[in-house]
Amino acid sequence: MKTILLLSVIGFAAVAADFVDIGYKVCKSDGTVSGVKASGCELTVKDGKKVCLFKKGTRPVIQISFKPSKPADKLKTSVRAKVGGSAMVDFPQTNSDACTYGVKCPLAAGENQIFEQSIAITDNHPAGDTIQVNWQLTRPDAGKEVCIIFLAEIVE
Repeated sequence: MKTILLLSVIGFAAVAADFVDIGYKVCKSDGTVSGVKASGCELTVKDGKKVCLFKKGTRPVIQISFKPSKPADKLKTSVRAKVGGSAMVDFPQTNSDACTYGVKCPLAAGENQIFEQSIAITDNHPAGDTIQVNWQLTRPDAGKEVCIIFLAEIVE
């Protein structure tokens, strides 16, 4: 019985520790971002900046807590990445409907929302470079409710 209880406590601790607060900046957007977390992220500091290390072959989850500025029927999610000095590259997604990733649509202004989406880190992703990730949630009128930037690195 003690063994089962101990395993249950260890399992709960592992689940509770799954998401970590990551360093991020808010870019120009209308909504209010209150937090950004990631699962599958080993947080490190490089050149004084927080960087999420993601392993190839994993599916980390990004979680963005926010309050929309105005009502909207739906939101679209988009992700872009910048490696080194290169131009921004769109990160392909099979589904860009943010309402399928935990956002309660239609949105009400000022209502707490949590967006949560996983991303596959494949062998095609370059390892070893720090990547600037730009994540946006936009309304049908093209207004940005959420725009965040964080740093990541793919590791073997």
